[in-house]
Amino acid sequence: MARKKKHRIKPTSLLAYAEILGDLGKRQNLVYRKIRELGSACNTMIGKSLNLPINCICGRVFELRKMGIVMEDKKDICPLTGSRVIFWRCRRKL
Repeated sequence: MARKKKHRIKPTSLLAYAEILGDLGKRQNLVYRKIRELGSACNTMIGKSLNLPINCICGRVFELRKMGIVMEDKKDICPLTGSRVIFWRCRRKL
């Protein structure tokens, strides 16, 4: 059985990641923190828990994905709508 290689995160990478988080806008920060809190969530779940319409969430998730902060976790059924959707998760926690 092959062993998994452990990847060490370099201190410079953590600093760069922290700088990106510091540059987030108010809504980006809200969405990021909610995803981190929920662990894995779809746009509808994020919007419902923040009491914001879905159109405020989708753009922020897209921006966070472009920055490399948020990534796709899985495709599953949303517990709120019953539709098949993408669930998001944070790449790493600081």
